[in-house]
Amino acid sequence: MMRRVFWFILAGIWSAFAGVAASAQNAAVANGFPRQAIQIVVPFPPGGNTDLITRILAEHLQDALHASVLVINRPGAGTNIAAAFVAASRPDGYTMLVSSPATFLVNQLIYSNLPYDPDTAFTPVSLVAEFPNVLVVAPSLGVTSIRQLIDRARAEPGKLSYASSGAGTTSHLADALFAQMARVDMLHVPYKGPLQSAQDIIGGRVSMMIDNLGPLYPLIRSGQLLALGVSTREPVALLPDVPPIGSVLDGYAQNSWNMLVLPAATPRDIVGRVSAECDRILHLPGVMERFASFGSRPVGGTPEQLTAFLETERERWQAAVKAAQLTKGQFD
Repeated sequence: MMRRVFWFILAGIWSAFAGVAASAQNAAVANGFPRQAIQIVVPFPPGGNTDLITRILAEHLQDALHASVLVINRPGAGTNIAAAFVAASRPDGYTMLVSSPATFLVNQLIYSNLPYDPDTAFTPVSLVAEFPNVLVVAPSLGVTSIRQLIDRARAEPGKLSYASSGAGTTSHLADALFAQMARVDMLHVPYKGPLQSAQDIIGGRVSMMIDNLGPLYPLIRSGQLLALGVSTREPVALLPDVPPIGSVLDGYAQNSWNMLVLPAATPRDIVGRVSAECDRILHLPGVMERFASFGSRPVGGTPEQLTAFLETERERWQAAVKAAQLTKGQFD
């Protein structure tokens, strides 16, 4: 209900926000922003869902801001390397971060010594996209349904494995939650991104994974990977015949999202201008179509709305960490 109210409010103030956006843009221009190249840091390797949507956004931001916008990949440590880099950067608008719930909500629950404080280090700019995850296996594994996978894992405890995009990432959390709810014992094998882990699944070195649909969709379409379930409560348009994981594990739902942020002390007029441009870009029909082509939904929103959104999401991810039996300091 809270999420529906959030998006209703977002739609209702769209026209009013346009005037605020214009004021923020004028103020930022008056201060000479931008005067140099902008870098957007992505905490995953090239080719993943976060990387894909960031490059689309950067392409349009470059035109809107009349400045070079570079996408820099800094994977590793469950997104903490990239997050720490941006948190320590000068708050001048030239270094941004696009990341996942792991950075802003999950890592503080499972790392005891984070190199940044997710509650104070960043200023939300734009909710770039929401998207589903998908459970995939290699056809050679010999299972064709969620139920068969669970039965196989129960019959062979500890022999099957699941891949993730890194210890403590949202894909790891989605996998761990699946294993916990299915009551199966599976080995976790962390990678730096979904394309690397997908190749090991295809090669038979890892059994399964649950990760973002976008980068895995071409491998599903080509038959190299078999999609057994999606993380949404309903089937997704790109995979209409693939059932929700929750249809077998009642209550399972683990979608993800990406948010653009700036260092916390960035001037408000710069934050406002970038947020306004992102909101406009993410509502362009061409951008919406490109996002939809790999299962993502562009969102946008103001910094104030995103702060409220993070609070509503906090409870959901805390519950997921608890259900998956992940503990503080587990990945230090």
